[in-house]
Amino acid sequence: MATGALRLDFHGVRAALACDSPEILADLERDFAYFAATDRPGAEPDVSLTLRLAAPPPGRVPARAFLRWRGVRIAHERGRRLADYDGLALLDYDLEAEEGVLSSASRDLLRELGYLAVLSRVGEMLDRRRLHRVHALGFSYRGRGGLILLPMNGGKSRLALELVGRDGFELLSDDIPLLGDGGRTLSAFPLRMGLRGDDWRAVPERFVRPFRRRRFGVKHLVDLDFFRDRVRASSPLSWILLGARDGRRRPSLAPCSRGAAAAALLSAMVVGIGAPQVLELMLPAPPFVAGTLRLARIAAGRARTALAAAARASCGRFLLAEDCGANAEALKTFLDGERT
Repeated sequence: MATGALRLDFHGVRAALACDSPEILADLERDFAYFAATDRPGAEPDVSLTLRLAAPPPGRVPARAFLRWRGVRIAHERGRRLADYDGLALLDYDLEAEEGVLSSASRDLLRELGYLAVLSRVGEMLDRRRLHRVHALGFSYRGRGGLILLPMNGGKSRLALELVGRDGFELLSDDIPLLGDGGRTLSAFPLRMGLRGDDWRAVPERFVRPFRRRRFGVKHLVDLDFFRDRVRASSPLSWILLGARDGRRRPSLAPCSRGAAAAALLSAMVVGIGAPQVLELMLPAPPFVAGTLRLARIAAGRARTALAAAARASCGRFLLAEDCGANAEALKTFLDGERT
């Protein structure tokens, strides 16, 4: 079967993504719509990944693994990283050439792992350019940017969907905005929004797709085309808000210490818990020294940026209610007070 390809540009990091399934490629094109490349077709990609809708090739499944983690057997052979997903998928990636092949007979698994693998390699390259992903909701309000740090499945996308419908708000990303310029600037990284439960029913059906995940069940994805006109390319960082849900009837916002904000931002940036990525491509390989130093440099850069951001921004604690409209209104009231 012929293989189609996408050319993508993530803030200067070019990626080529090929697949022999037109349906999977079309889904990934919608996932990465904001990053469709506009440069010449012959531009050399920084990351290349080919997806094959077929069972993993015999003889490539690693006999030895230096790590087994969440059902994945991970091996390293002469610069190549092999990740075996219970025999259902195999990722064979050359970390030096930055190109690889992912094989699976499962459409859902191939789509999910391909999406995450691209984000993993692009994310590390952005780190080298001092653009760091933050696991948070990134928004802009009347030209000033903010982060709302919530745990995984904490409702970031649900709140983002509410905000883009309100005057003055624009979206940078519902999941992984970029923080750069020494902690001064937020840059857009909008992917599709992933909504749980029935939250997606507020969106016209033509913008919504189901997404069946390997470990976390089904989400519904809201395409960029639904909110594209409410995306802002960048904003100066003004606010860092630590979000939490505690079952309360009314939301509340109040200032918090810079130390608390710094600690939360370090967790969201340096550790990156909940950020979409394939850790199998990030882990250092035996004998571990070079890979560990690489990760240490990345972590140090993220930490410096996080601490600088917390030192500059206004910091607050945002306790969310179940009513998403009330949360958005409370946020607007708080930000208006901060601006005066």
